[in-house]
Amino acid sequence: MTDEQLMRRALELAEGGRYSVSPNPMVGCVIARDGEVVAEGFHHRAGEGHAEIEALRACAEPRGTTMVVSLEPCCHSGRTGPCTTAIINSGIARVVVAMRDPHDVVDGQGLEALRRAGIVVTEGVLEAEARRLNEKFAWAVTNHLPFVLLKAAMTLDGKLATITRESQWITAEAARERSLALREEYDAIMVGAGTVAADNPRLTRRLGLNTAVTPWTRVVVDGGSEVPPHAQLFRDGGRTILFAPRPPDNLPPNVEVVAVRSFDDRLDLQTVLCALYDRGIQSVLVEGGSLLHSDFIRRGLWQKMIVFVAPLVIGGGEAPAIFSGDPVSRLTDAYRFRFDRVESVGSDLMITAYQS
Repeated sequence: MTDEQLMRRALELAEGGRYSVSPNPMVGCVIARDGEVVAEGFHHRAGEGHAEIEALRACAEPRGTTMVVSLEPCCHSGRTGPCTTAIINSGIARVVVAMRDPHDVVDGQGLEALRRAGIVVTEGVLEAEARRLNEKFAWAVTNHLPFVLLKAAMTLDGKLATITRESQWITAEAARERSLALREEYDAIMVGAGTVAADNPRLTRRLGLNTAVTPWTRVVVDGGSEVPPHAQLFRDGGRTILFAPRPPDNLPPNVEVVAVRSFDDRLDLQTVLCALYDRGIQSVLVEGGSLLHSDFIRRGLWQKMIVFVAPLVIGGGEAPAIFSGDPVSRLTDAYRFRFDRVESVGSDLMITAYQS
């Protein structure tokens, strides 16, 4: 097998940690001798063995082999010891990596340690695929802000609900299941106070996929101090953070209140995101409603968008749309993004986009 084929296998292995490694990155590792795989491993969960260590444990004789790993091996002691030391001591002759670890405690230092020890290092094999795999981690540790995904279910004419605010269910069951899976891989879910008032959602994980050490967090943004204090997401004991200028009284102790000044009933979302990052949250799934989505789009504070589009047209100038901010008069002033892929999910479409 070639380096590229071995790296593709390492990336497949890394996917095994999608719902469990936060706040760490997903990493897969293959050890090969003369192009034939002799051992494999991936990072299962923060605090447990890294992919390189798992692969070394499964390898009867690593001396003289090639290690292919999707992310630069660490060179520091965190929850576990440095992988570079284990690799050097094992007698591995060559290391192939997809991308450097952008965290400032690594960022090339791991590769340099391997080279100093006489190990041949090859970088950049399937780097684009590796960066997509760990886009949330890479963004968060580089920018010190959570990676933000805007998610919405809408009709073909862009409506999130009817004029009477009926929205259950715009999309079919397959799309709803896919949507729930997104909750399992993000650290937090965010909604606006209007969504809480209108829908009284629970905002829970229901699929049982996530086993990460990062606690599941619900975030409510309430610029107009309108959130109902008896909403069920405040009363079920789950970790919840409320950002508001004037929070309601008598909230239970599981609700952390962060006072943020509002301007025209809008909070500074940059301040909100900074506060979430300081609390260990590296990724946020924004589920709406329309005003919150609009604020993120207007300020350019999102990184990825996933929209489930149903084969429905409901009309209504007053029906909430995915963007309800001030309109532009010229196309050159439009908020632009880049379509990444479109796929069918049951009877609906799933469109993934990034900022252009």
